[in-house]
Amino acid sequence: MTKLEEHTYGAHIYMRMRLDNGRIEEIDVFLRKDGEYYFTSADYGMSLYKDKELEERKASREEIIKAFKKLY
Repeated sequence: MTKLEEHTYGAHIYMRMRLDNGRIEEIDVFLRKDGEYYFTSADYGMSLYKDKELEERKASREEIIKAFKKLY
C-alpha cells in the first residue's frame, strides 16, 4: 500500500491511498472526544447493498481503515 495524499486540519485527517490490490481509496478521520470516527470511500451507498455485497463493502471498509492506521 502507498500513501498518495494526506492532509491534517486540526481534528480532521484526510488520506488518499493505493491499496495492495491497486484500488485507490480515500478516508476521512475525525478525532472526537468519544474516539475516532472513520468515513471511507467504501461507505458511499452502503445502505444500498445487501447480503454478500454488503459484507464485501464492510470488509473493504475495514481494509481501508487498517491501511490508514499503518500509513499514518
